[in-house]
Amino acid sequence: MKLQYIGTAAAEGIPALFCNCDTCREAMRRGGRDLRMRSGAIVNDNLIIDLNPDLYAAKLRFGLDLSGVRNAIITHAHSDHFDRELMGCFTPVCAHIAKTGDQFHLWGSAYTASAWKEYTTTMQMKEPRLEEYVVFHVLKPYEPVEIEGVRITPIKGRHSCPESLIYILEQGDARLFYANDTGPMEEETWAYLSAHSERPFTTISLDSTMGYQQNTYYGHMSLEENIATRKRLLEEGIADENTRFLCHHFSHNARVLQNETEEYMKPYGFMVAYDGLTLDV
Repeated sequence: MKLQYIGTAAAEGIPALFCNCDTCREAMRRGGRDLRMRSGAIVNDNLIIDLNPDLYAAKLRFGLDLSGVRNAIITHAHSDHFDRELMGCFTPVCAHIAKTGDQFHLWGSAYTASAWKEYTTTMQMKEPRLEEYVVFHVLKPYEPVEIEGVRITPIKGRHSCPESLIYILEQGDARLFYANDTGPMEEETWAYLSAHSERPFTTISLDSTMGYQQNTYYGHMSLEENIATRKRLLEEGIADENTRFLCHHFSHNARVLQNETEEYMKPYGFMVAYDGLTLDV
């Protein structure tokens, strides 16, 4: 199973849009991996995780062919992860759809579905037939579905947005745990993971928004909380020595720059994700 990060920043991006702090200035000076678009990923080139506002920029930067993509799983309804207006680009005026009746499928929680419904209602004058081309499927926590040949299990996240989800993705021998925009996991989540760990995850991607800071916000994790989470995952057999761990989803407020964070996290068994990083998970 192929995973490509097409954005690794929090809502403001790095450098942040209107910011001139030390981190943003240094990221701009360095360029390369220190420039981060809003969070998102694509699996096997045909399944998007989160419709971030920088998806078009990612298409250009990484040469993505999105013409065959028909499915996106959404973690939560915040606009940096679910830019609803992007779906207007799937209608015939904006895209030459190959087959009559072709549809794009969105997958997420009931709350995220309500955000989509609200958008389609307000957009009826501009895109009156949007719901003919885009269908929303409500996912229930811990109930797996199969999308594009990938078994996907939504898990309850811990975030400020209601009904946020994190995801287990499985295909063949690959088991990916994609967990951004969540704070340290609830015991309910730990219990589920422990009960369903017949084999360890091959790759685990964790929220690292708070960086080096002591975390006072329950909806994200710090690097120290990443380290503690990895330790418990290993202790409970949910991961093993072969599991690849990644830090993902960074805020400029956390003063996270690529090289320094790689050096800091390497002794603890973590890679640091960056925009465009592609992995065989």
